[in-house]
Amino acid sequence: MFATLKKYFSPVANQNEELSFLQIFKPIYVLLSTLGLFPQTILFPNDGQNSICTLKHSVYNWCHTLLMIILIHSFYIFHLQVLHISSQENSITQGSMTLTNYIIDLSLQVLFCTVSYFHVIRDRNLYIRMLQDMAGFWDRLAMGERRQILGQLRVQMCAVLSPIVIIPLLAVITYRGPLGVWKKILFTVTFILPEIIQFIMISFYLVMILMIVALLKNIEEEIKILVLRNNICYNSLGTKSEMGIFKIKNVYVKTLKIKRQVNAAFQAPILVALTVCFHELMALPHMIYHGTVYVPNFSVNNTIGLSLWVFTQLLKLSALACSGALLKSQVNKIGRTIYNFPIRRDQDLKAYLLVQHFSSLMSYQKAEITIYGYFALDGTLIFNMVASAFMYLTILVQFDQI
Repeated sequence: MFATLKKYFSPVANQNEELSFLQIFKPIYVLLSTLGLFPQTILFPNDGQNSICTLKHSVYNWCHTLLMIILIHSFYIFHLQVLHISSQENSITQGSMTLTNYIIDLSLQVLFCTVSYFHVIRDRNLYIRMLQDMAGFWDRLAMGERRQILGQLRVQMCAVLSPIVIIPLLAVITYRGPLGVWKKILFTVTFILPEIIQFIMISFYLVMILMIVALLKNIEEEIKILVLRNNICYNSLGTKSEMGIFKIKNVYVKTLKIKRQVNAAFQAPILVALTVCFHELMALPHMIYHGTVYVPNFSVNNTIGLSLWVFTQLLKLSALACSGALLKSQVNKIGRTIYNFPIRRDQDLKAYLLVQHFSSLMSYQKAEITIYGYFALDGTLIFNMVASAFMYLTILVQFDQI
């Protein structure tokens, strides 16, 4: 068992270890299946070959999905009933404005779970198809840098999954408070569990983007090989280890198509997740302010817990912003590599036209990730959301009262 965990989760590759592109995805798949966020059950290749993943009986995963949906929505109703009866007993929900923010936050958490489970059920076959396509493209590219690129991808996978350890810390701080057993259970199912689901869904999206970035690195390596050989039309027919620019261009176009599929599949959950982050960046500091100023029994434990919740929102925003930045950066590297190819005057005109066509495709097919075309996930996302949240926080503080 320890050897299996080390194989899938270790960020360090052994000298004799043959890494597999699909095996990199397996840790996040295990977490998704545990939470019912991957209704399909798939079999991964056990050897070092990048064979296509296959489906198997998925009743177990479907049961997890349905159980999580029923559990979260049932306890959401129970939580609302408790708030209606005894909201003044909790120092965090004393006051009409803080109670309203608490209910909005609770509803947004459940809304995210609803949207996420709807989309994973709707797009369950799309996930399999994207994984199969990426595995197929991986087999055709980067024969020389395979281990290095996959090793970097596995390190990035561990970095993506590492922030999940913050969630148990949130639970421990919550359980130290004066809440009763029933309220702790309600808080766990309607806040802690949805927060875990948010982390895992964002990690799922980010891992898919990182796999696309790895494919783009493959393309960059193949173009570098052509640049070193000083022949852009080298091996126009293309083999497994040697490809011409025409086939590399086709793989690039299909990789960007997968990017658009990922964008379409995850933009609705990401939009709700951004709404949750924005509201909590605004509401949680206000709860700290209101409790410190107006509530005598507001404890240091509450302040630490709410501050940690704010930190988790910043982590999610950072992950979403970095995804678009990484993708655009890698596409820019491919563009610079293409333009580094030396084209002589006496060279065939076909080489020049191929480079120009590839460049035109890169300009036409944008690499950015957008939310329904309204705004992009990039470095400006964190600044805009944090600045807007604190502007509304200032308004809440001015209108606050007991």
